[in-house]
Amino acid sequence: MAEQIELHEQAPRLKSVSSPQDQDKGTSQQDDVDDTGITEASLTLEEQTDLDARRGQGFEAYPDGGVAAWLQVLYCFCIMFTTLGGVYSWGIFQDALHAEQLAPSSTLAFIGSTQATLEGLCAIPISALVARFGNKNVAVVGAILSGLGPILASWCTKSVAGLFVTEGFMFGAGQALCFFCAATLPSSYFSRRRNFATGLVYAGSGVGGAALSLAANGLIKSIGLPWTFRILGILFLAINLPCAYLLKPRPIISPIHHGAQGGLTWGPVVKISLLKDIRFVLVLIGSAVALFPLFVPPFFLPLFATSIGLSSGAASSLLAGFNLASATGRIGWGVMADRWFGSLNSLLLCLAANATSTLVIWPIAGRVGPLAVFAVINGFCAGGFFSLIPGVVSSLFSDDDLPVAFSMIVSLWAPGDFLGAPIAGYLLQAFGGPDSGYEAYRPAIFYAGGLGVFSALMVFGARVKEGGSWRRRL
Repeated sequence: MAEQIELHEQAPRLKSVSSPQDQDKGTSQQDDVDDTGITEASLTLEEQTDLDARRGQGFEAYPDGGVAAWLQVLYCFCIMFTTLGGVYSWGIFQDALHAEQLAPSSTLAFIGSTQATLEGLCAIPISALVARFGNKNVAVVGAILSGLGPILASWCTKSVAGLFVTEGFMFGAGQALCFFCAATLPSSYFSRRRNFATGLVYAGSGVGGAALSLAANGLIKSIGLPWTFRILGILFLAINLPCAYLLKPRPIISPIHHGAQGGLTWGPVVKISLLKDIRFVLVLIGSAVALFPLFVPPFFLPLFATSIGLSSGAASSLLAGFNLASATGRIGWGVMADRWFGSLNSLLLCLAANATSTLVIWPIAGRVGPLAVFAVINGFCAGGFFSLIPGVVSSLFSDDDLPVAFSMIVSLWAPGDFLGAPIAGYLLQAFGGPDSGYEAYRPAIFYAGGLGVFSALMVFGARVKEGGSWRRRL
């Protein structure tokens, strides 16, 4: 991974800038020329001074700590807590709406899947918006939408269409906008502890999923569904608006560049050159396939638990345990990546462990003990996947490529977000349904585990292509 930021995105009139390493080696460089033929020698004194200042800023060491850096991690954590945490808590609202006989659970489940899918579908355009308008401005819009969605949904508890518009699309769009503003921001403040910082940010979604699920369940029982939507919506606004306003990446790396006349022009939001790199393609395919099985356990653990005779309270506790383990995994895998294995090696181990737990433990978890072990291990690995992806991209490619490469990868998560769990549900129904005992779940379990193995093999291929000793932190 490049430890210093390249400046061709920051220097407005230059195509490339020599690095300090090149200067230390005494390497002679020709005058840098931009696309319009402007050379460094042709710059005015004022422009040359500005360029030197940009060089100094870009080649500073990463802060890798300090109050400003950790405050940004805190703001991003809070945003993930409410937005992705809200997505993970949708099951509580789904159960409540199903109990009121609004619609079948299969129909209501698509509202939750719409929330998650918008992240992938809108990855590339949102990345372009962040590059054009900045993290703060885009996140503020996302905070408003993610708060208004639940508030307006409180008047739509008798309308499936209304819930699709408010909770599905409005909240889903808001949380997607917020996600891309917070997901990679720690990478501009941290190098040595980048995965740890990113893991802390992503842990917000797991903690939020557990906390909001318990809170929503209690509020629905005490004050009803409409007021629960309103209270959570107001809470989202109160947390997200100030955190979004305080977001400040360092430096702002984007696919936007300045034209020769000083006006802003859109740069590429998809880099074809990345698709020519076999390592990127393998990570792209591996992560896209990984999304299909990752949401199967949290969606089906409660049903599976009741099928083996556990109470609904025990089933809810298992799901909360899964979410908390997921939050721990987002931090734990980040620490392991930073200290011992590196991002790519950690992602390979994470996916392999996730697939192994699905194929080995879940099929024989006919009692609460083995099922709890599975929930903890699988949740720990599922959380690690999400927090490791930005570090993997950073370790394989330059920091300039991070926003574009990350958005390209996340855009292919949409099929897995939308179809992964429903396919498992179809397999479950085809082999007897939820009331036929836990044996009926095994085809869905093997489907999830098999795709998990395939995704691990893709990442293994990227690691082989990268080469070097397996003891190397990469």
